[in-house]
Amino acid sequence: MKPVSKKNGEICYPFIYEDSPICDFEIISDELCSRIGLVLTLDLDDVSRDVLQRLQPNVYHLNGSARGKLAITEDELEELYRDYDLLRSLLDGGFKGFVLPGGHKIAGELHLCRTNAKKVVRALVAIEHAGKKSPAPILFRYANLIANVMYTLASYTNFITDTQEVEFVSKSYSMPK
Repeated sequence: MKPVSKKNGEICYPFIYEDSPICDFEIISDELCSRIGLVLTLDLDDVSRDVLQRLQPNVYHLNGSARGKLAITEDELEELYRDYDLLRSLLDGGFKGFVLPGGHKIAGELHLCRTNAKKVVRALVAIEHAGKKSPAPILFRYANLIANVMYTLASYTNFITDTQEVEFVSKSYSMPK
């Protein structure tokens, strides 16, 4: 590898050449934070905007918590649970279960955030399996909840925009009732 110079802006991230899944986790969680930023540029209702504006900085706190000081606490987790419960209550029985990603443009973007949040969880699993530094259990809980909040936000968006969702019935797996 040819040496790069920090002085000349030739390095995009201090840990970019590190041989560690922590760097991958940080890049994937940075991508999620950026995707949320993209969604925040769209025409959101007040509830969705409030949830995402509070969540976005916490994704960066999650990002730094694998390598640095743990910045996700029970307070952040409980706040996200309150948002999840609120969104589910606002669906007013409109929650269909598993649907094909899509519908309204905003819902489509939120489904991309959901899949990105799953990548964050998998990156945490990779850190744990590498065995050098096991992430705090709350990081797994928080990252999984982010994915579920994104799914619920997508359903909520389709619900409030009266956009039909297409329920998905798997031929491979039976769905829990």
